Amino acid sequence: MKSILILTDFSDAAFRAAEYATSLAPLLGLERLILYHAYRTMVQGTELPVPTPHVENMLHLENMEKLASLQDQLRMMTDADPKYELLAEDAFLPDQLNKLCKESDVGLVVMGVAGKTGLQQFFMGSNTSQVLKISEYPVLVVPQEAPVGKGISSVVFSTDLQNISHASLEQLYRFLDLLHPEVHVVNVEPAATDKYSDDTRAQITRLHDVLEKYTPAFHYVTGTHVADSVLEFAKEQHASMIVTVPKKHSFISSIFHKSISKELAYNSPVPLLSIPALAE
Repeated sequence: MKSILILTDFSDAAFRAAEYATSLAPLLGLERLILYHAYRTMVQGTELPVPTPHVENMLHLENMEKLASLQDQLRMMTDADPKYELLAEDAFLPDQLNKLCKESDVGLVVMGVAGKTGLQQFFMGSNTSQVLKISEYPVLVVPQEAPVGKGISSVVFSTDLQNISHASLEQLYRFLDLLHPEVHVVNVEPAATDKYSDDTRAQITRLHDVLEKYTPAFHYVTGTHVADSVLEFAKEQHASMIVTVPKKHSFISSIFHKSISKELAYNSPVPLLSIPALAE
């Protein structure tokens, strides 16, 4: 991990995420932060006029100036001297994200989320959830009320005990090794049960084994709504961060599947670290 990619649309929520990323960078041993803004100058498949090269250039310069202003504000909030790279491009973010992360050796993508009005929820669904869905790199979603500069003292790792690949675990290890937090592992079941299946017992044993070196506390709670139960548990533990590994779903099943990670990202008062579900 060499870089943090900070996604921004120049909103207040995005600024808080950039602040948080700047304060987190030293804890992760990173000095390079990429401030990135993707914009569109045309809507494909419509009859809208195509901007002239002059207009395109002016739009690019305007966005680069906004990034430079953001950089200046962030530099004022830290005694460290992180290296910022500014990048604005005419692009559709979901198409560019993984390519950009690979080329720039990005270890963490950071973005903001704010508000609970209908319009804000719509944009959250179309932006944050898309990034969570397509990213092959860890994504940190930072709520606007997240405190900045307090470090990461404890994390809650939410899991349904399904198989987690070695590749995903390696990404999780990377953060735990750098942050050294107190780790709480929580599994939410819809109803209490006195007997786990053999498969569930095997998953529990494996999870204990792979996380043993972090001496985590394991918690098995019941609740009819998983996201609400995780948020309540995180509040009780005074967690600094929630960590999850979203499942991959087919296009058809995703229509009917209510993403727990998306619910957590939208409702959590603390940052959510989403580790991608990678193949072995």
